[in-house]
Amino acid sequence: MTQQSRADGFDMAQLSRLPPPSEGPLQVGVGIQINQITGVNQQEENFGVVGTLVMQLNLPRLAFADDDSTQDYRRYRPDEFVELATEQGITLPAFLLQNQQGRRFVQQAIVMLQSDGNAAYVERFSATLQAPHFNFRRYPFDKQTFYVEISSLFPRNFVEFFPLEDQSGLGGLLGEEEWVLYGAQMETKFVTGFTGLETSQIALRFEGRRHIVFYVLRLMLPLMIILMVSWATFFLQEYRRRIDMASANLLVFVAFNFAISTTLPKLGYLTFIDSLLVGMFVITGSMVLVNIALRRLKINDREALARKIDRYLVVWIYPAIHAGFLFWAVKFYLI
Repeated sequence: MTQQSRADGFDMAQLSRLPPPSEGPLQVGVGIQINQITGVNQQEENFGVVGTLVMQLNLPRLAFADDDSTQDYRRYRPDEFVELATEQGITLPAFLLQNQQGRRFVQQAIVMLQSDGNAAYVERFSATLQAPHFNFRRYPFDKQTFYVEISSLFPRNFVEFFPLEDQSGLGGLLGEEEWVLYGAQMETKFVTGFTGLETSQIALRFEGRRHIVFYVLRLMLPLMIILMVSWATFFLQEYRRRIDMASANLLVFVAFNFAISTTLPKLGYLTFIDSLLVGMFVITGSMVLVNIALRRLKINDREALARKIDRYLVVWIYPAIHAGFLFWAVKFYLI
């Protein structure tokens, strides 16, 4: 319930020398609910969330069932509850968001203590979380895995986390229009903590895929039209006019590439859509050179050879090059 490096008066570096509690590690239930996704930054490989964190634990020494109170619960601010627990000699669980970048902003936080000693810490927070496992090779047909990881600052012989499945998952109004998010599930494991000892870690894991319709209409369809126009120039009999149209189509392709460049992730490796753009740019540019070469053959009184080459280009070579390149791109990136 606190995320300080010195928790309840104990230096974290000294925890390895402390004897474990005689009653065993404190069992802490953890629930993580994602209420909003504020953004997914592909270049910096992180994403922003607004979420709700719930921690439940039993502290029998704080039970008040035998006193004169008529209420079966009490409400505390986190700092008030830490002070109450410290007076009773109780060490509360300390935690951090393992993949957090920058500060975590706590919007609201409260502790509810029931008369039997069961306590629940509820916090609404916003944070930017690192996602180092993002891989965009299949972009825009990629699927990504998102994690919200919470680690205990105490070794596992002091504190152990277990999932609260009914209080974890994704909200119904995430506010993220680019991604379809699904498959939320809680995962627990033990990792090496700050003390050098095994530490309990719990994470909410969920998947995401893109809305494909946008990319089909804004990227794939215009690209196919540009390629069809390039192929259509071969049906013109006048080579000089072919050169003009092929050059104009190449300029359209360049303008299209600049127009969509802001929507593409800037990465150190090529994605599926990058390979398509590069390959189709090379093929479209080669059309200008091919038509210039055919024009030169005609000028040099070798028009019959030019027409023969032209027929093979229209019927076999040009379609085969595009089909072969598309087959390679799909097999290499998507399969």
